[in-house]
Formats: sequence, C-alpha cells, structure tokens
Amino acid sequence: MVSSFSIGLLVVLFGAAAFATATATATAKDVSIRCIEREREALLSFKQGLVDEYGHLSSWTINQDCCKWRGIKCSNQTGHVIMLNLQVTSWINDFEPLRGKISPSLLELQHLQYLDLSNNDFGGIQIPKFLSSLRELRHLNLSSTNFGGSLPYKLGNLTSLIYLDLSYNDMKATTLTWLTQLTSLRYLDLSYIDLTHATDWVQSVSINPSLKYMLLHDCGLPSICPPHISFSNSSISFVFLDLSNNKLNASIYQWLLESSSSLVHLDLSDNMLEGLLPTEFGSMSSLNYLDISFNHLEEGFPKFNEGRCSLKSLFIMHDNLNVELSKLMQNLSECFSLESLNLKWNQLTGSFADITSFPSLRELDVSHNSLNGSFPKGFEKFSVITNLNIGWNQITGTMLDLKAFPLLESLDLGHNQFSGTLNNIKHLPRLKYLDVSSNYFNGTLFAADMSNLTRLRYLDLSMNLFVLKFSTDWVPPFQLDAIQLRSCCKSIYAFPDWLLTQTNYSILDISSLGISGSLPQRFWNLSPRLYYLNVSNNGIRGNMPNLSIQFDSFPPFIDLSENDFDGPIPLLPSSVFGLVLSGNRFSGEISMLCEICGRNLTFIDLSNNMLSGRIPDCWTKCYNLEVLNLGNNHLSGHVPNSFGSLVNIEELYLGNNKLFGELPPSLKNCTRLISLDVGGNSLTGEIPTWIGENLPDLILLSLQSNAFYGGIPSHLCNLSSLQILNLSINRISGTIPKCFKNLTKMIQVEYPKTKLSDRSSLTWSYSGEYLISVSKVWKGSDRFFKNTLGPLTVMDLSGNELTGEIPKEIAVLKILTALNLSRNYLTGVIFKEIGQMKQLESLDLSRNMLLGELPLALSQLNYLSVLDLSNNKLSGKIPESTQLQSFNASAYMGNPELCGPPLSRKCPGDEFVNGNKNNNTREEMDEQVNIWFHVSICLGFISGFWITCGTLLLKQSWRNAYFTFLINAKDNIYVTFAVIAARLGRKFHR
Repeated sequence: MVSSFSIGLLVVLFGAAAFATATATATAKDVSIRCIEREREALLSFKQGLVDEYGHLSSWTINQDCCKWRGIKCSNQTGHVIMLNLQVTSWINDFEPLRGKISPSLLELQHLQYLDLSNNDFGGIQIPKFLSSLRELRHLNLSSTNFGGSLPYKLGNLTSLIYLDLSYNDMKATTLTWLTQLTSLRYLDLSYIDLTHATDWVQSVSINPSLKYMLLHDCGLPSICPPHISFSNSSISFVFLDLSNNKLNASIYQWLLESSSSLVHLDLSDNMLEGLLPTEFGSMSSLNYLDISFNHLEEGFPKFNEGRCSLKSLFIMHDNLNVELSKLMQNLSECFSLESLNLKWNQLTGSFADITSFPSLRELDVSHNSLNGSFPKGFEKFSVITNLNIGWNQITGTMLDLKAFPLLESLDLGHNQFSGTLNNIKHLPRLKYLDVSSNYFNGTLFAADMSNLTRLRYLDLSMNLFVLKFSTDWVPPFQLDAIQLRSCCKSIYAFPDWLLTQTNYSILDISSLGISGSLPQRFWNLSPRLYYLNVSNNGIRGNMPNLSIQFDSFPPFIDLSENDFDGPIPLLPSSVFGLVLSGNRFSGEISMLCEICGRNLTFIDLSNNMLSGRIPDCWTKCYNLEVLNLGNNHLSGHVPNSFGSLVNIEELYLGNNKLFGELPPSLKNCTRLISLDVGGNSLTGEIPTWIGENLPDLILLSLQSNAFYGGIPSHLCNLSSLQILNLSINRISGTIPKCFKNLTKMIQVEYPKTKLSDRSSLTWSYSGEYLISVSKVWKGSDRFFKNTLGPLTVMDLSGNELTGEIPKEIAVLKILTALNLSRNYLTGVIFKEIGQMKQLESLDLSRNMLLGELPLALSQLNYLSVLDLSNNKLSGKIPESTQLQSFNASAYMGNPELCGPPLSRKCPGDEFVNGNKNNNTREEMDEQVNIWFHVSICLGFISGFWITCGTLLLKQSWRNAYFTFLINAKDNIYVTFAVIAARLGRKFHR
C-alpha cells in the first residue's frame, strides 16, 4: 500500500513532472520554436564550469538545438529555457556526479522555473548567491550536492517557489526568517542542515499557510524557548511533518497540536521526549503514520477516542516503554485500520497479547522485550499477517501450525523458549526471512519441508535440537543470502553437501555442527558476496587454501578456530576485517600478517597454535587494530617496537611464548589498552613506570612467569580501573606498596562489566562482539569465568622476593576475589582487618615467614573456598568456625606452633579442659537421669491410683462389680488351695 508520504510527495512532484511533460510535448509539436541564442551560450558557459567525467552532458553540442539537450526544457510559446534538470539518480549512476562550479551565466535564464542539480558534487562551496535572482523559480532542488558554508538568506527573494529541497548538505543557518517571504511554498526539506542556533524556526515556518510538507530531519533543532509561546495565530496545517533526530522535548506538543488538523504523517523519532504523550494525540483523526521511536516515553501511549483513530503505521521503538503489552493494545483498540506496529527494544511485560482485534494488521514487531506466555488463543485466525517478529523474549510453548499463515514473508521467533517442531513450514511459499535460533525446537527437517520456499533468502536455525535429513544430492529451490546453522542440530559429522549449491550468500555460519574430516575442495569456491565466514568448533582437518583472491565485496571476518587445521597460515585477502584461527595446529612463521595489516584490520586471534619465529615488526599500518592475541604459541624474539603504532589497540595478549628482552617503551603510546598480558615468557627488566603513567584504562595486567626484577613501582597505584593484577613468578623485590588502596575497582561494590579476562580464547559473534573465555588457576582448583569479568578481582604477587609486612591498607580492597602472596619472604602478622575483605574466595599466604596468631576476623570470610596458610611461623590456636575447620589440614601444615582442628596437634591444656568437661557432663547427665526416674515413678503412681480408685468412687455399678469380682476371686483361690492341700494330705498318708 502506498504510504501517505508517498501520496503527498507525488502530488507535489506530479505537478512539476506534468509541467515538464506538457512543455516537452508542446516543444515537440512546434518545431519552429528554437532556444534563444543567448540562453544557449549561457548553458554552454555553464557546461564549461563543470567537470563531466561520465558524459552526462554529451548531448550539449553547438550543432544541436539546446531545447533538445539532456535535462533542458523550453517554453513552447517563447522558446525560453524553463527547466534545467541535471539530477544524477544515485541508485542508477552511483558515484557518477557532475563536479566543478556553477557559472553566473545561469543569470541569463531569467525564465527558468525548474532547477534540479541534486546528487552532484560541488566540492563544499557555498550556494551561489546569484541563484536568488532567478525570480521565476518554482522548483529548486539542491539536495546532496556537497554545498557548504552558511545558507544564503537571499533565497527568500524566490517568492514564486513551491518546492525547496536543500537537504543533506554541510550547511548551517542561525535564522529561518527568510522563509516567511516564500508565501507560495508547499514543500520544504532542510534535513541535515545545522539549525542548532535557529531558535526562531517555529515562528518562521508557522506563518506560511501554504506549507504542507516539511522535513527537518537531523537538524539539531532546539526546543521551543520559551515554551509558553502562543501559536493561536498560526494558520498552518501540515500534511507531512518530519522532525526526527533533533533535540525536541515536550515543549513541542502545543505547536504540533495546533498545526495538526490535517496531519497525516508525523515523525518525532530520536528526540528528547519523555513521559506520556498528551491525551490530545488520541484525537488526531487524520493521522496515518506516527513514529515516536528513540525517546523516553516510559509510560506508553494515550488511548484513542472512539472512532478517532486512522493510524495505519505506528512505531514506538527504543522508548523504554515499561508497561504491559495488553494495556498498550487496549489503548490502541480503536485503531482498526492499523497495518504496521513496531514496539521492539522496549521493556514490555506480560503475556503475548491478543492482536486479533486488529483485522488489518500485516506487520508486527515486539522483539527485544520481556514478554512471556504462549501464543494467545485464536491466533491461528490471524491469517493476513506478513511480518511477525517476536524474537528476544521469553515466550514459551509450541509453535502454531504455520499452515494458518500463508502470507508470511518474515518470521522471527529467535531467542525465546519455544519447543516442539516447526509444523508445515512448507506451506509458506512467500517466506523470505526465517529465524528460529536459540530455542528448543526439535524434530526432523526433510528436504520436502523446504521444497516450496523458493523465495527464502535468510535462514537461521542456530542453537536448537533439529535433525537435518537432506540427501547428498538435494538441490534447494532457493539461493540464500545468509546461512546460519551454528549448533542447530545433533552432530552431522559429514559436511552438508547442499551448501555447495548456494552461490550468493554473504553470511555463512556452520560452527559447532560436529563436522569432521576435510572440507570439500568446492567449498573454498566461496561466494563473491561473502563477508562473514564461521566454521569454528568442529573437527575439520587439513590445510587451509589460499584465500587472497576471495572476499571481493566487503572486508571479511574469518573464523576457523577450534578445529584441526594444520600447516602454515596461507595468504589472506588484504582487506580482512577480523581473523580468528585459534585452537588449531597451524605452524610456521606469521610474516603473512604484514600482508593484511591495513586500515580494515580490527582484530586478530592466532592463539593456541604451534606458530614459531619472530613477531614481524610491521604494525605501523594497523592503526585500527583493537585486539591482538598471539598467546600460547612458540613465538620468540623481542616484542616489536612498532607495536607502539597501534594507537587504537585495546587488548594485547602475548602470553606463553618464548619472547625475551624488555618491554619496548613505545607501548606507552597504546593509551587505550585495557588488557595487557605478556605472562609466561622470558621478559626481563624492571616493571616499566609508564604502565601506570600512560595506560590509565588498564583492567587486566599480567606479567607473570617472566624475569622482571626490582620493586613494584608505585605508579601502578594510578590504575584505578584495574581488576586483575598478576605479577607472580618473577624476581620482584621490595615491599608491597601501601598505595594499592587506590585501586578503586577493587573497592567499589558496583562497577561496569568488562569483556576481559586473564588468558583468553577469542570467539567472535556476527554482531561484532567477542567473548573471552578465562581460565584462572587458583591454588587447589581451576576456575573458569566467561564473557565478562563481572565481580572477578584478583591480585597475585606470588613467587617473588617480596619482603616486609603485608600492609593492612590492602584490607580496603573490599571486593577482592582472590589474593595470592605465597612464596615470598613476607614477615609480620596477618592483619586483623582482613575480615573486611568479605568477597574473598581464595586466600594464599603460604611459604612466607608470617608469625603470630591467626586473627579471629578470618572466620568472617564466609565465601572463602580456597585457603592456604602453610609453611609459615604461625602460632596459637586456629579460630573456631565452621568455615576454617572445613579446610583440609594441609592448609595449615608447616606451622609448628599452630594447633587445633583440623590439625591433629592439640593446643596446650586441651586434654585437661576436655577431661573436666567430660566428667562434668557425665555427672550432669546422671543427675538428670535420677531426677527424671523419680518424677516418672511419682507420676505413674498418681495416674494409676486415680484411674482405678476414681472410677470406683464415681461409678456404683462398676464398684459393685469390682468388689464382687474380688470376693469371687478370693473364694476361687481359697477353694483351689484347699483342694490342693487335701490331695497332698491323702498322698502323704498313703
């Protein structure tokens, strides 16, 4: 459907086009009319001032009537030139402009009504002032012509102007009062002209009642000041208004509402609007298009009055909307004609709302919010939708039967929590864009499922549980621009042959698919449009071919990391943007880096290979390099002095090689460094003071396992952003600086996250952000930290020759995660303030000469999981706490005078105290047993007595029965004994 903007613009342009066509037709019919000689001479003089490299004016010859020249139209009545149109249509003749200057000879064209020089290049000169003398001009288009300087105010003399476009030039103006003279102006475009100081812009454009179409995009427009200016006398009523990308705030609302009776198109995006739009916006019945994106409208959108909403397109992106989606939809419930709704990149909550009340909706984008739940009931009936983007939420459940949406052209379900299968994807013949990445989709995809997707251009199945069953001879019916299959399915082992049929892709990601063996030779016949190639985290082996003649279109990113490639690194395209070959078996020298070191190169990761030789000294041209990782190889020699030319370098990793010599002083020019790792080499010299003086943004500094000597320079205390300091295993002497208390990033509880680590393995994602996997070995365990350092703060000074006491000032580092001072010659006691370091997870003070008792404050370190105080001269009893007694006895061994659990050595007097405690306990227990025994007897007697006697006293029938029973029992016993006695007597008488 044609937008309101297109309709309005066509109205304006159609008049000019009709005017030109009528003139041309009349000229063609009246062959007797020829151009006037002085005007022909003026045009030839104008041509002489231009540089026509592409032959645009080849028809401008002396022997031909100037009315028939390209871009010229003459009046059919007078023969005067009335149109000069030398516009270069940029999408047809890219980079083919006219250049030079505009000759004053154009003043001879006093009947000129139409002048269009747009999309040419006049080298930054000012708009010639003499153009303001062409009083008959009705149409003036000088857009994108590379004019500069100040905008000439004398353009106000062109009082016949209907159409004025000066946009996209590097010009500025401090006032727009000259616009008040252009009373016939209907179309005005000053986009990209600097109007920061034109505080009268509102008053200047409000006077002209003819002005209907105004575009002031990206002009730096200031807010209305003072905001209480009255516009009640304004007679203007815009149809199309674009005020996007300026500095406007809520003070603009009054003027807008008073100028909006006929407003159809309004763009206020990328300004400084806050809060809630005025309720009057709900009464703008003519409004078809509204864009209020990139503001701070946290409170949402006002409710439209009944029958007042004509909106067809609504864009509220990146506005920090913090409301429930259902509430927002309720406010739009009157917008039955809504066709396009874009709410992405907000903070919308609640379940995925029912949108079936918008019968005309074709495009819906609610991606990058916090929506949950599943598809609402009845969503299958919404069969007219063409673009559905709900990615980057927490939406759950199974996907609806896609057969219900036959008009879908774009479907983005990525980064949610969908499960189940993709049902009937083959019933989407119009589908161009499909992203279902980062879900829990499963099931089998067959070639038949993709057989009808002839228009498909973008395919992302990444991070799911699919099973792909495509035959080796399958030829897809589509040609993809982007192929993203990273970890999309169960290991496929063999290379998917259908990829060889794709010849026009710009993105190819087949990482983490479990592909093993060698890649087909045909694979390396890469698409000429390719700029992103990722085959990392597979089991691919073999040599890498020459890629220097590949990648013609854009600076490429190449990631072949974590495979089994071997041999030398081949020639690469000189335009390469990023290169990640880490985690392979590449060998040989790296002199090839000199061939790719240019303005495009931004990062390199060749770590974890078997590369050898010297690091080439050719870095002067790599001034845009930000990340260089050559760690974990066999590189030797000195650190190149030309590293000092890397003025934009942020992360430099040279650890675990065979480098020697001193750090070159030129590195102090790398002032943007936030991570410097040269550990695990044979570097010597004192720790340079320029590290603390010239690298103020350092977050990670690792010099461990080298041969640095001398003291720790106090300049390191200037590194207020430092989170990881590793100086271990050197020959550093002297005392620990007390000024470490100035390392404020180890003190602050809250601080920005970083993307750094100690030892790194770079993995680059398509978005251009890299993830660094950190492996930091602490005493007794391996810990892994990924993506960001987060709360990780480490100080490791172990394995040196440090002396003196541990300064108690270190206790100020309250969020330090790990402290390792082991294997030095430190003396004195463990400071009692150590209890303030409550975030400590690892503490190693072993193999020093510390003495005295352990401070009770150690028991306050609740997060402590690694502790080693062994091999010192500590004495006394280990403080009792669940935490300290939970460690193995080895954490305290080698301290002859230390005692108490978990050590087997008992402290003096423990046996006597324990014996007394045991005897007292036994006596107390016996006494308690005796007391309870007597209490039980008494309670039993009382209970038995009253249960028996009380019943007999209260119940007469029971009492009679009871005593009768006793009398009978007595009689029975008496008779029984009498009989027995008689029998015994007779027996004895015999």
